[in-house]
Amino acid sequence: MKPWFALILLVASARAEIQIERLFLPHDAAPSSFAIGLPGGLNFCFDPVRGGVSYAWTGGFLDLTSTRPGPGKFISAAKPPGPLVYQETGVAPLRRGDPARVPVVEFTGYALHAAAIEFRYTVDGAPVREEIRARADGTGLIRRFTCAGGTDTTWWHVTAGRPPARLAREPGGTFMLEIVFAKEAR
Repeated sequence: MKPWFALILLVASARAEIQIERLFLPHDAAPSSFAIGLPGGLNFCFDPVRGGVSYAWTGGFLDLTSTRPGPGKFISAAKPPGPLVYQETGVAPLRRGDPARVPVVEFTGYALHAAAIEFRYTVDGAPVREEIRARADGTGLIRRFTCAGGTDTTWWHVTAGRPPARLAREPGGTFMLEIVFAKEAR
């Protein structure tokens, strides 16, 4: 790695604003996935096809040298420079009603907030707004879901290899899922 690029990575990891790239990412990410860098060096891959966080890493945002090569070079996946600290797999992790039934997820957009990003999509036609931000202590992510579709509907978070987790409704009507990072999952 060139010394000037290492300096850019160092500066980027200390930034206080959200960074966003939509490009070719590793670890079985869908081609349309987002790489998000939150303030404080927490980063994650959001897959709009499945409507979920695929993995997270700490440290610098991304090594983009392989995605923007010079003439005659091949493009390869961007590389997270820090250790993976969270991974989830499976189709459509946010589910409504029956956790065993795989819903249809359609991505509709996103919005940036001061210290969070909000993804918008539908789950079986029901609009969902998912805000993702860093935990106050920097050890994970807080995912807050605002889901249309009645107050009597049960919502679930379903990932491969884990039992379905029922999401509890907060007083304001939202659902919260807190992800605490492992020390190092790589």
